[in-house]
Amino acid sequence: MKNLIKLFSIVFLFGAIFMSCEGPEGPAGTNGIDGIDGEDGTNGTATCFVCHDGESIETIQAQFYTSQHALGDIAVDYAGGRGSCAECHSHQGFVEWALTGDVAEDFSAPEAWKCSTCHTLHTEFDETDWAFRADDAITLSDGSTFDDGASNLCANCHQARRESDYYDSATAAYTEDEEFTDDDYADMAAAAAAMEIAWGPAGEVKYDNGVDTIIITFDVPTTHVYISSTHAGPHHGPQANMFAGASAAGGITGSAFTAHAAGCTGCHMGSDANHSFMPQEETCTACHTSGVPEDDMDAVYDRLVALAVELEAVHAIHIDSEWEDGDPLFGYVHPALASIPRAQFEAFWNFMYMVEDRSLSVHNPTFYSDMLDAAEAAFAK
Repeated sequence: MKNLIKLFSIVFLFGAIFMSCEGPEGPAGTNGIDGIDGEDGTNGTATCFVCHDGESIETIQAQFYTSQHALGDIAVDYAGGRGSCAECHSHQGFVEWALTGDVAEDFSAPEAWKCSTCHTLHTEFDETDWAFRADDAITLSDGSTFDDGASNLCANCHQARRESDYYDSATAAYTEDEEFTDDDYADMAAAAAAMEIAWGPAGEVKYDNGVDTIIITFDVPTTHVYISSTHAGPHHGPQANMFAGASAAGGITGSAFTAHAAGCTGCHMGSDANHSFMPQEETCTACHTSGVPEDDMDAVYDRLVALAVELEAVHAIHIDSEWEDGDPLFGYVHPALASIPRAQFEAFWNFMYMVEDRSLSVHNPTFYSDMLDAAEAAFAK
């Protein structure tokens, strides 16, 4: 058996040696026929240039970085971090709301809006990345529907948060005690001493320790309405409601002003999609061939200022001392806690609505005029 194994080993060894021997290489043969060319691949950067095509993206970015959204002038620093406010006051809040329908918690480092706040960037890497995150029809605070195409994206935030009956819903007379302490004490004690608080027919100073605490009782009979917050009003951005002719107090109703059917994007971006969101004059002059009707807007401003003076006189609002005639009223006018007659409250509500709309009637001239007329009538001498 051992001899047989040795024999096979010798045969295998000689076979391996024989196979490793190679003679001289012969002449090269004729090259074979070329194969079929494969399809050209896509350049790796081609998808980037759909958007990042140099001049276009740079122009849009330059415009956007001048907008109030990008500059953080939408209360990003404090409201943007609050879960209840972040939906419309920070990038993170709006994106989370658009994706989930809610904002679950506060943000510790809220950011101002950016391209990807409104657009779903870097998902398909083509033109569809310009799609809006949220452009479905909107249900406004009065229950009506706002549906204006691309402008729906804007209306998600630029809408009233409440109606006037949020404050005017009591069915019986009542009183409300408000306590003011520490930094608020001096101002409220001085206002009470000067009778500059609208506390209603039987309102009074209930308690004052003369140092740091005062309690004021506001009397609210059924003829009055209590302004219960220094942030009272539709809440800073009721443009969609104004455009639709909705949410005025005092039974005033309206409808969209059809001559301004271009909507938010048509007027604030124009045909070139300007991302500064400043109103584009070309949209106005398409109809107003003699130019933007600034005289009409100035006249509305003067009427609002006169109304502000009336409302401050009944202690429904406070006008900042820094305000000067010619300055915008928005940001300088603040509601005051007050129990006032219903007609004055309706004037107050419509005044805050018009001031916070910030269009000086442009968004809906007819509806705006009806509100302004009614508010002035409440103080007619």
